[in-house]
Amino acid sequence: MNHPYQIIGRLSPHHGAVQYEEGFSYVMSMRVLLAVAFMSFGVLSQALAETYIAGAIGATLALPASVEADENINYPNPPGPSQLFRGSNTTIGLKESVAYGVKLGHYFGSLPWLGVETDVLTTTPHVMSGTIAIDTKSSTVGTFREAQSGVHLRFTTWAFSLLARYPGDHWQPYAGIGPAIFWGHASGTGLSCNNTCPGPSVDTSSTTFGWTSQAGLRYVTDSSIVLFGEWKYMSTTANFDQVRSFSNIDVHYQAHMLLVGIGYQFK
Repeated sequence: MNHPYQIIGRLSPHHGAVQYEEGFSYVMSMRVLLAVAFMSFGVLSQALAETYIAGAIGATLALPASVEADENINYPNPPGPSQLFRGSNTTIGLKESVAYGVKLGHYFGSLPWLGVETDVLTTTPHVMSGTIAIDTKSSTVGTFREAQSGVHLRFTTWAFSLLARYPGDHWQPYAGIGPAIFWGHASGTGLSCNNTCPGPSVDTSSTTFGWTSQAGLRYVTDSSIVLFGEWKYMSTTANFDQVRSFSNIDVHYQAHMLLVGIGYQFK
């Protein structure tokens, strides 16, 4: 198919003049667009002077998680106000695990000590197996003990932090804090009800908000390679529909992370 600017032979001289003007306008528009693109690239290059991207790996040291639940399906709540497990609570142990992820950050040229950062980290602090002590609302029953097999647990966190640093040429200590989105997933099979009956299959997810804080030290080489070590703390309350014998569960998740990483700082 012919391009609109290639049908000159079928047009009158007047149309040819119009075509020439349109073609000239088209060329000038392209030049303006290219000029704007190059100018934008220059501005972007300047903006990237304190922008960095990095990968991180390390360990998650999860704290014992406080758990609140509404019902134990092996021992259903009786009707009426005597809700034995309504609002019951217990504490579960979480295993140490590997953590890994990526981060992207920027420090402002006008305020070189101030920056922003976003990072995505994944870890798997699986639930330990063993006997859990459940504090019920019943003065008669009191603390109820039940053996449970472990549960596979995974958290992926997307955090947004405000950072402050010492803007040294090479060594740069820093600290930060900010909100985060936590995606949790629990899965597995095993035994419950004191290990005397098969436990229900677990496959449930949670999306909640929480917060993270961090402190670390990074070293920027002359070739813009960034090496860093970092401590990170994170906290959220994940809500799962059902895990083992319990339904409507709130898991108060808290963990420390020790990370090391390498990245590149754009100039």
